[in-house]
Amino acid sequence: MGFASGLLLPQLLPLRPSAPLHLIFALGIMPLIMGAMTYFVPVLTRTRTAEPRALAPALLALAAGLLLSFSLFFSFSLYPLAALLGLVAAGWLSLWILQRKRQTLGRPHPGLLWYQLALLALIGGLLAILAAFFLPEQWGPLRRLHLHLNLLGFVGLTALGTLRVLLPTTGGYSDPDAGPWLMQQWPWMVAGTLLIAAGAAWSPAAALLGVLLWLLPLARLLKSLLVTHRSTVWRSHGAVTSLAGAVLGLLVILLSGAAHAEGWLPPTNTTHAFIPLFLLPLVSGAATHLLPLWLSTSNKQREQSLRSRLGRYSAVRATLFLLGGLFILAGQGWGLVPVLLALAQFLVTVLLSLRPNY
Repeated sequence: MGFASGLLLPQLLPLRPSAPLHLIFALGIMPLIMGAMTYFVPVLTRTRTAEPRALAPALLALAAGLLLSFSLFFSFSLYPLAALLGLVAAGWLSLWILQRKRQTLGRPHPGLLWYQLALLALIGGLLAILAAFFLPEQWGPLRRLHLHLNLLGFVGLTALGTLRVLLPTTGGYSDPDAGPWLMQQWPWMVAGTLLIAAGAAWSPAAALLGVLLWLLPLARLLKSLLVTHRSTVWRSHGAVTSLAGAVLGLLVILLSGAAHAEGWLPPTNTTHAFIPLFLLPLVSGAATHLLPLWLSTSNKQREQSLRSRLGRYSAVRATLFLLGGLFILAGQGWGLVPVLLALAQFLVTVLLSLRPNY
């Protein structure tokens, strides 16, 4: 719902330039990530499956998204209430993760720390936009701080912390560097995120330094995908190709952010391109792997069949997402066409997979 509304409504209704990304983030990404964390945290901490009430933060995040959507269309002054709901959701989930961490048998997986850091970034981003409500003279800088803490901090850290484990799993290969990468690279990524966010708000030079700090760990991950495991990762079908495409898209976004800091690209192009370059290949790849697991109820044969169907033509989908994103980044609005074609194909496949006898 969030992706469709964010991509299509701006074409039909006059909205704020930031509205598409906000609709996608608030209605789709934030609840989705919180729900995914609720699923993965018991795995990372080797504790029992999440109890039903653990989904409350994700549902609260969805309520915050609905309230934000209402404010974007009808009364923008209501957005602080949506931010407050988001803060409650993020704080609640953070406390639940901390509780599970204390129950861990042995040491928790290093990916758990990335989830905690991502939620701290989300809390920081929401506090920034709340502060902007009370400091209207700082609206522009605080809004940019909010945007970058949410996208690179919350979404970026969550995605990379998950991808570093999910890529070998979906690709069916062993990657002994995954654990050490997660343990060693988080300080650089966090420092880079803070510098990019603060730099976007007040100092372009700091933002460029932050981009460099992000690029160094990302380069190590890309080396694994493009060189070490190239033949395993880049396939015509399967979740791993979409997920690897998301990493390539993130590299393009970082480079375009540097170009924006130098005044070579308008910021709106980069924020809109973030959706097809990174979010769509990421979500479609993760859904290809995880939906069959959730839908098949321990029926391994059905799980593999669903995964095969959802992953069919993933290389074509990823290519369309990335090409469309590049055109949008270049200011070509028709880049939305290949993005919508790829998204429609995937959504139709998902809907068909929900049929009992599919």
